[in-house]
Parts: sequence; C-alpha cells; structure tokens
Amino acid sequence: MTVAWTSPALVILALGPSAAPAGDDAYLAMAVAAANAWAWRKRREAGYADDDTDEAPAPSPDVGYGTTLYAVALWRERATTAGYPSFTDLADFAPPGGSMGQIRRLLGIGRAAVDAPYPPEDVAAARVRRAPWVRWR
Repeated sequence: MTVAWTSPALVILALGPSAAPAGDDAYLAMAVAAANAWAWRKRREAGYADDDTDEAPAPSPDVGYGTTLYAVALWRERATTAGYPSFTDLADFAPPGGSMGQIRRLLGIGRAAVDAPYPPEDVAAARVRRAPWVRWR
C-alpha cells in the first residue's frame, strides 16, 4: 500500500525556492513516503475508509495539503533534537510552535469519524439513567 497524497514536488513547492532541496533528494523521498503512510494510517485509525490502492490520490484537497504539511515538518526536523532548527539567541528561547494541530485538523484525525446520530428515545433514556433528579425538557 503506497498512497500518493503528496509528492516531492509538492513538498518543494511548500518549502519555497530558498529552502527546497533537489527533487531527487533521498531524505525528501523518505519524508514523503513516511508522510503518506502516516496520514493514511491515522485516517484509517480514525474510522475513515480511504482508497488504499497503490498511487491512490488524496480523498480531498485538505487531506492532501495536511499530508504535504506533515512531510514538510518531517523534512525540516531532520537532524534536530527538538523541533525546527533555529538561529535565534538562546536568551529569549521559547520552544517552536508546531503545526501538528493544523495537520490533524486537515486530515480529520484526533476524533472519530462521525457516526449516525442516536435515536431521540435512546438519548432521553440515557439522560434519565445518568441524572434521574434533573428534569430534562
């Protein structure tokens, strides 16, 4: 299973011309492959049934963009011990803010896939069992 939700060309585009490596960079290829596999696996764990055939495209543009952002994060964090490398003075050091929250939102993970709503009678019965002294309308 190798989905193609992002590519080295998209990661180079996201990095910009001043920071982008060569298109045949081995580490870039590993970061892209890892991002594709991680994004697919996390969406599967969250309950999504995405196409898992070889070279399957992203199910939506936001999923593809989230996968690209994750590949960019993997590429930027190479050889660092704590986040992105920085050249700022250590006197005002603050840990770099990550984009993991945005990546998770774009991929739709961190929450289960939405199920069908419960019937109203089941919800009412659960409310009565949980708090019989409270009057629900």
